[in-house]
Amino acid sequence: MEILASRPDSIVHLYLRDDHHHDSRRREIIRLARSRGIPLDFLPSPAIDRLFLRDSSTPGAPGGPGHQGVIARIQAVWTYPSLEDFLDASSAPSGRSTTSGPGPFLPSPLVAVDGVSDPRNLGALLRTCDAAGVAGVLLPKRRVAPLSQTAAKTSAGALFTLPLVRVGNLSASLRQLKREGYAVVALDLEGEPLPEGVLPAPIVLVVGAEEKGVTRPVLDLSDWRFRLPMRGKVQSLNLSVAAGIFLYRQIPQEG
Repeated sequence: MEILASRPDSIVHLYLRDDHHHDSRRREIIRLARSRGIPLDFLPSPAIDRLFLRDSSTPGAPGGPGHQGVIARIQAVWTYPSLEDFLDASSAPSGRSTTSGPGPFLPSPLVAVDGVSDPRNLGALLRTCDAAGVAGVLLPKRRVAPLSQTAAKTSAGALFTLPLVRVGNLSASLRQLKREGYAVVALDLEGEPLPEGVLPAPIVLVVGAEEKGVTRPVLDLSDWRFRLPMRGKVQSLNLSVAAGIFLYRQIPQEG
């Protein structure tokens, strides 16, 4: 539903399980697809299962995403090819949070992904970023989970709504953002306590892998290193939850 609403031109073909039972959501999918001229086929259950497993990045893997009777074949997920392209495109005000000063508008907050290799974790993080109004997500070309169907499903469609930026070297990209006026914030178990209030924009939050956290070169670049209070026996949080706690602290309270 999200990709039909936001990026219908990217859908090459749509397949639905032909079980002669269409609830309101499936009827709406069919209506939107036909209104946008998207090729639509109904397949028997064994055929749609085979199609799904053939295109799966982890065929037959237990715990993988289910197709729920609907499969969209899409073009590659669109991303900004460089940080420069993203900043140029974001130089005017947009619907997401920005900050202005003597120079151009700078989108904020941004999130940079540092070594997140699990597509489910990446998808959950993107879902949180979309909900919190993140202006863009930096994805290194290496050492990050692929933008696969698993990441797409876990993101609940945020994979298709967030501005995604491909960067070569994350440290170099963060140094570039610092020159533009950004402050780099890292979540770190050994950092300072998370402060109250909103940090001055623009900022970029770096989120590391659950097992290893933010890498040392990136920590050395950070202007702030914050830890979340852990009052129980478990000493770490899922990365999307940790990012969400921080990001919602950065939303100014209205009224």
